[in-house]
Amino acid sequence: MRVRLRVVPAALLAMALTLAACGDDAAEPAAADDEVVDPNEPEGDEAGEVASEPPDAAELLRAEPVDAQLDGARIAMIAFQNNPFWDPVAAGAEAADELLGDHGAEVDWIIAGATLDVPTVIGAIESAVVQGYDAIGVVPLAEGACPAIQQAVEAGVPVATFIAEGSCAEESGASFFHGQPAHDAGAAAADAMAEAIGGSGKVGIITGFFTVEQHELRRSGFVDRIESEYPDIEVVSSVENEDDAGRAFSAAEDFMTSHPDLSGIYVTAGGPFGAAEAVQQAGRADDVAVVSFDFVPETVELVREGVIAATIGQDPFGASYNTAVWLFNMLAGQDPPSGQYFVPVTVAVMTPDNVDAVLETQQ
Repeated sequence: MRVRLRVVPAALLAMALTLAACGDDAAEPAAADDEVVDPNEPEGDEAGEVASEPPDAAELLRAEPVDAQLDGARIAMIAFQNNPFWDPVAAGAEAADELLGDHGAEVDWIIAGATLDVPTVIGAIESAVVQGYDAIGVVPLAEGACPAIQQAVEAGVPVATFIAEGSCAEESGASFFHGQPAHDAGAAAADAMAEAIGGSGKVGIITGFFTVEQHELRRSGFVDRIESEYPDIEVVSSVENEDDAGRAFSAAEDFMTSHPDLSGIYVTAGGPFGAAEAVQQAGRADDVAVVSFDFVPETVELVREGVIAATIGQDPFGASYNTAVWLFNMLAGQDPPSGQYFVPVTVAVMTPDNVDAVLETQQ
């Protein structure tokens, strides 16, 4: 069974947004028996820790479906496709579709749009409800999408979030969040940058979107760690590239022109290979370190070449695959996958010294 690729039609978006405007007041969130871990806050030395060594393949979290037959059950997995990061996310949804097809269910990979913004997410969630999906997994990006999550839950559709969410998603009724501890990952990126530049120097930050909470947490986690642990490192500026490699290229060029003594560039989200290419073309790969996120092929090759000093993964395949399987299990009457709302993915830091070891653990 192949995953069904769907782009939300404009007419359904309009219908959905009209329905959203008619929603009732917020329902009270369900009480939780266990302590809740907030993925949007720093969690200390033990919780949300980013592995300094690559995980063993057996350590990767992969959900298993319960023994149930749910003929006709439909799960919508709503995300984006604006850069290569989303390719393994789509692959995870496709693998879940093939697995759950043996249980009578299907998983639809729905591209909400090319632009990462909250109105696009709202329209996609509401359209999924209109189309009669039984459960929804979504990358809601920020707090503005929470009313749509709440309305879906009130309509009887379980919702889970993955990869990036707003901090109000749980209060809006989402069952769980499966993703990276973003603030801690930003701190790990700061450690990697400090090691790459010898603990001192000027660093510029290129972030995807200031309005995407995960990107901002990665940025603030980096800045907080630099300020607390590395007094000889100066963050000169933070700019936005909208997950675009071309804009990352231009931003990197601007950083190197404005700060000839620049030591590093930190890219919080999409398009890090653009920044790396600018560093390469300027002939400064030996003295300007690039630290980034994700294991997309272009980034991995640049790590292998030593142009990118480190990149931090977030198991994008597992994020979508596990979310879809756990939603199926909930439709079959099971509880959410953990006693805590936040279910972290397995992450690791890739450097030129461990590229192959890390790749062996992926997918």
